[in-house]
Amino acid sequence: MSKTKMIVKDDQILVDLEWIFEEIRGANGDWKAVEEQLRGLLSAVEE
Repeated sequence: MSKTKMIVKDDQILVDLEWIFEEIRGANGDWKAVEEQLRGLLSAVEE
């Protein structure tokens, strides 16, 4: 069964915490890189 990892609204992004943790592990613990990616997504949504 598929799982929703992200919901994009007009001015916000709702993200599954497990997905965030997977991304941090995939980045070898570099949470700042993951934060930068997520902030980039938010900036794109806010435009």
